[in-house]
Amino acid sequence: MSKQFKSLILYPTIFVVLLLGALTAKNSYLAFLIFIFLVFEQIYSWNKSLNSNQNYQFRIFFAEQYLNIVYLLIILPLYLISTFLWNQINFWILFGYGLNFIVFRLVANVGTEQLSKINYSKSKDINSSLDLWKSNKKRLTSILQNSSDESLKDKIKDKLDYSSFLNTENAASFINKAENLKGKDLDEILSLINKSM
Repeated sequence: MSKQFKSLILYPTIFVVLLLGALTAKNSYLAFLIFIFLVFEQIYSWNKSLNSNQNYQFRIFFAEQYLNIVYLLIILPLYLISTFLWNQINFWILFGYGLNFIVFRLVANVGTEQLSKINYSKSKDINSSLDLWKSNKKRLTSILQNSSDESLKDKIKDKLDYSSFLNTENAASFINKAENLKGKDLDEILSLINKSM
């Protein structure tokens, strides 16, 4: 059992089980014993699956952990229902536990196994150059001072800090063209840059 598992799952679960036991076990000891058994069986199988599958793909890992947490969280209200209504429902609560087990353990395990068998293509890396964005932003800011269209200047300045367009070679080529222009020609290029942003 890893330190992470102990600190994130085991110890908080023990705390909640003991707290619920102290508050509600007097209502029905049998319901509390069933609850303890189910919770610690879930903890055991969860830890076992983590130890046996060290080479997780992240999409499967997070789906499996989410389903484990949901399973554990559903056990808690089922226990609370059984402890307060034990005289009325007795062992019928086992059907609730069983349904929870079928949906969130058996069906979910089959689903995550099928998900792991799906072939997927490796994503292409995104080449992001912050230097290109900074350079384009600085050059465009200096070019904006030469523009005569104040509303166009304001529109571009509003988009300047947030535009991903400035991180492209296309933006660099527009800016290169705009550096040597003045007047109406400059405003036309700036208008194209504004539309692209």
